[in-house]
Amino acid sequence: MSSLNLFLSHFAFAQFTLVLLILFPRAKQSLQIRLYCILMATVMLYLVPQMFGSLPLYSPVWILVFIASNILPGVFFLVGLSVFSDHIEIKPWQYLLALTPVTLASLAQIVLALNNPASTGVETLALVFKIAVMLLELALILYALFVALKYWRNDLVEERRFIRGSVISFCSAYIFLVIFVEQLLDVQASWLLTGKLGLLALLATGLNVLLMQIKPNSMFEPPQQVREKTPSHEPQLLQLEQAMRGEKLYQQEGLTIAKLAGHLGLGEQKLRALINGVLGYRNFNDYLNYFRIDEVSKQLLRSENSATPILTLAMDSGFRSLSSFNKAFKDTHGITPSQYRKNHGITYK
Repeated sequence: MSSLNLFLSHFAFAQFTLVLLILFPRAKQSLQIRLYCILMATVMLYLVPQMFGSLPLYSPVWILVFIASNILPGVFFLVGLSVFSDHIEIKPWQYLLALTPVTLASLAQIVLALNNPASTGVETLALVFKIAVMLLELALILYALFVALKYWRNDLVEERRFIRGSVISFCSAYIFLVIFVEQLLDVQASWLLTGKLGLLALLATGLNVLLMQIKPNSMFEPPQQVREKTPSHEPQLLQLEQAMRGEKLYQQEGLTIAKLAGHLGLGEQKLRALINGVLGYRNFNDYLNYFRIDEVSKQLLRSENSATPILTLAMDSGFRSLSSFNKAFKDTHGITPSQYRKNHGITYK
C-alpha cells in the first residue's frame, strides 16, 4: 500500500474514533445514538485491513472485519430510518432485513470453508450468494438515501437538514462506489482505494466538525414543541396564524413550506426559523398536522357529523391517507379517532 493510502486509512480511523468517543457517553439516551455508534464502529473495523494489510484467514480479527464489512449497509439503512425520518419506529422485520446481507455472506463463506477445495457447483452457489448480498446491500443503501431525501424538504432543523443533505448523500455515494464499482464491476485500480480512503477521511472530518458545532438535540432527540414567543415575532406570528386558522391553508393538497412562505411574502429560511425556533416544531408536517388534528377533533364532536365517516373528516382537514391520519391522531390524543368519539358520547350512525 502506498504511503498516501496508509496515511489516509490511519487518519480516517482516528477521525471515526473521535466521532465514537463524542457520541458513546450519550449512547443510553436514545436508539438513534446507539445505532450511530455502531455505524462508526463498523466503519473503523472496515478500515483495519487498509491499515495493517491482509489478515490471517478465519482469525478472530478477520471474522470481526468480515462481519463489519457485510453489516455496514444494514446499519446504514437503520441509521437512515432512525435519524433521518420522523416518527418512524423501526420494526423487527427491518432489523432482520438489515442483518440479511451479513447472514447470506456468512453462509457463503461457510459453504466455501467446508468444501475446500470447492467444486464448480459450490463455487457457483457461493457466487449466487455473493450477487444476492451485493444487490440487497445496494437496495438498503438506496432506500436509506430515499428516506433521507424524502424528509429533507420538510425538516425545519437547519443543522439536521445540512447533515441529511450532505453527510448521508456522501455516505451513500461512498458505499455505492464500493458495491457498484469495486464489487459488481470488479474494478481493482489503485486510484479506487485512494479515492475510497480519501472520501472516508473527508467524511469523518466533516462529522467531527458538525458534531462539535451543532446542538446535540438537533440531530438525535425526538421532536419537541416548546413555544417561545417574543414581541418582535408577533406580527409574523399573527400573519402565520391568520393563514392557518383563518384561511385554513393546512387543508390545501401539496402545501409546502416554500408555497407557504410565498403566500406570506416571507423568505423560506425566515419561515423555517419562525416555525422551528419560535414555535418549536422540528418538521413542517408536524406543524400542519397540529392544525389538521385540531380541526378533526372538533368535527368529530359535532352532532351533525355523527353520520360522517372519519376518513371524510380527515381528508377534508388536509390528510391524504387514513394511516397517516390515524398515526398523527393517536400521537396527539393517545387513542384512536373512534375511541375519541365514543369517549365523548358521540355514536357513529
